[in-house]
Amino acid sequence: MSALVKALKKMAIEMILNDNTKDKVIVQLNKKINLPMISEDTEAELMDALYEALQEAIKDAIDEA
Repeated sequence: MSALVKALKKMAIEMILNDNTKDKVIVQLNKKINLPMISEDTEAELMDALYEALQEAIKDAIDEA
């Protein structure tokens, strides 16, 4: 893989998977998904954990492509 492709992949990951995007995604997911008997704070923690797992999976997929 060329250095240019690696650099472009890194830039794409940094542009898409940053803290600002993470916060916006978690807020939107928490608005859309209601888990009865679980507080909003706990739902937000769950969304955060799911986002972190998804973020790692996306990074791995991009690195392997």
